[in-house]
Amino acid sequence: MAVPQPTSPTGKQTNRLRTFSFSQWWLIGLFLVALLADVLANDRPLVASINDEWRFPVFHQMGEDLGLSSPYQPVVRNWYRADTDWALWPPVPYRAGKPDSKNGNYRSPFSAQDTGPRARHYLGTDKLGRDVLAGLIRGTRIAVFVGFGAVFIALLIGIPLGSVAGYFGNDGLLGPRYRWWGWLVGATLGVLYGWISLIPFFQLTGILAAGSVLVLAASLGGFFLSQALRLIPAMRRSTALPADTLVLQAVELFVNIPGLVLLVALLSIINQPSLWVVIVVIGVLRWPTVARYLRAELLRVRSLPYMDAAKVSGISQRRRLFYHALPNALGPLAVVASFSLGSAILLEAALSFLGIGIPADQVTWGSLLRLSREFPKAWWLAVFPGVLLTLTVLSANRQFK
Repeated sequence: MAVPQPTSPTGKQTNRLRTFSFSQWWLIGLFLVALLADVLANDRPLVASINDEWRFPVFHQMGEDLGLSSPYQPVVRNWYRADTDWALWPPVPYRAGKPDSKNGNYRSPFSAQDTGPRARHYLGTDKLGRDVLAGLIRGTRIAVFVGFGAVFIALLIGIPLGSVAGYFGNDGLLGPRYRWWGWLVGATLGVLYGWISLIPFFQLTGILAAGSVLVLAASLGGFFLSQALRLIPAMRRSTALPADTLVLQAVELFVNIPGLVLLVALLSIINQPSLWVVIVVIGVLRWPTVARYLRAELLRVRSLPYMDAAKVSGISQRRRLFYHALPNALGPLAVVASFSLGSAILLEAALSFLGIGIPADQVTWGSLLRLSREFPKAWWLAVFPGVLLTLTVLSANRQFK
């Protein structure tokens, strides 16, 4: 009989732990780079002294963007040529997307560069002389913003729908017919009316303003139609809402359409696509996965003995859902959220590669990959963003393996 050998400190288990730790540190590092992108790569000094007056150009510009500070007087147009006593520059003294005519025509990381006293373009430049490393840092912010924003929206939509479908099923939600028909039909008509009439009438372009109008239109439509149907005696009869069937039909509708095709179709009909629109659309496309997994887990949890004991004890149905069933069913959602994070970042990169959705003035990993198609010999435009994208997706997918 073979005796199992103990796992050595350098064995397989240790390697797995090391890989898992690398995945965590990689995502934490990306988050820090996204948070400090303006400090890491900028064409303004972090601290500068002009006529014995200390200035903080990078942080002051951030305050201007937020409307918290006014521009310096006199205004410095080009900090490279400013007459400063001394200046402390970021590690990458270049701004993403800003051309450098002296280093155009695809300078590789190892070729000769005309930068003068400034730092080299460490990862090369593109045709217009734009710094690749500064673009990667700016693209990290967009990737993190899109990934976590889309996952948050997917959870925000998928958790309520999956909870209702899995816990109540088709016969757990009882109520008068006017309530179900009024809110289902009225909210749908309200959203259509808001999308077709109200948003164009008020010329709303921001995602927050348009979303607020749609929510208000859906609420008013559902309320008024339910109150109108309440006057019909047949609508006052109590019936069960087939929540499970409705949610499953909605899931099947989204799942059967390829995500990238639907995403491109939705963004093509939007007049002014922006980063917020891309986040919302990707989040809406990812909610069926969240709802489906949560529904399956709640179907298992609600049949456990402790749920029957809670029901016999007289605990209300709502309290059983929020305090007993749902907390014990949220575990698998961590895995789903981890995979959704990688998928959202991949979708954003694919859209940027195709030149759809993300504004052209924003540098992303996908837009850098697109530039590599124009000049295949510029290998650094494909290798560096490709490696970042690969490691990020793999790190997100390995979090809960």
